[in-house]
Amino acid sequence: MTPPDDGSLGRTARRNFLGRLLGGATALTLFGAPHRGAAEEVAVGQPQPGDDWMRELTAPHRVAFDWSAHKNGKPLSQGKNYLDAWRDAFKTTEHEVDLVFGIHGDAIPVVLADALWSRYRIGEQYEVTDGGTKLPAIRNVFTAAHAAAGGLVAPEESVEALQKRGAKFAVCRNTVAGATKKLAAAGFGAPDEVRAAIVSGLLPGVILVPAMLVTLTQLQERGVRYLKVA
Repeated sequence: MTPPDDGSLGRTARRNFLGRLLGGATALTLFGAPHRGAAEEVAVGQPQPGDDWMRELTAPHRVAFDWSAHKNGKPLSQGKNYLDAWRDAFKTTEHEVDLVFGIHGDAIPVVLADALWSRYRIGEQYEVTDGGTKLPAIRNVFTAAHAAAGGLVAPEESVEALQKRGAKFAVCRNTVAGATKKLAAAGFGAPDEVRAAIVSGLLPGVILVPAMLVTLTQLQERGVRYLKVA
């Protein structure tokens, strides 16, 4: 028997390859392509959660305060002093300074509305004492409505006062989850209910981000300096 020539062998190999290829395509059509993970479904270069507000940080002097414990509002005082120093010592306008408070962990009470403080006894749960009554706070003592001389923070150090000067406050969903677990365990309601109340009860202007460690990384990648505050 005469062996097939090289051309015949090549054509046979190509037919076998095409057969396998078509068979694989048919299987994908019948059974569907393998499901891609969520990360693979995000288009390259597509803005990630939190990117929009970060694009507004264009001042020549930019810093993010990493704030993980309320410390009776001391970081708010540090924020005011930071802005004051740029203004008074270096004659820098507030439009030339971007200040971000990256709030997580036990610092979350700072950005919760009064209704949550009374409903969930935030002062008791997070050991915040009202400077006026010397009792566990039942209202957000870090806001303009309740800040006072002799209190934990002065009016000019309140959340709203610093927001008016351009400061941004961000809190992460992991911190909300931690607070949810803490308050639900203390008997204040079902986790889903508590979580929804916290998310809807953040102070006006507070930015909710997926994960603070990621946000702090993103900010540094954009040239925003990092400072750990007390």
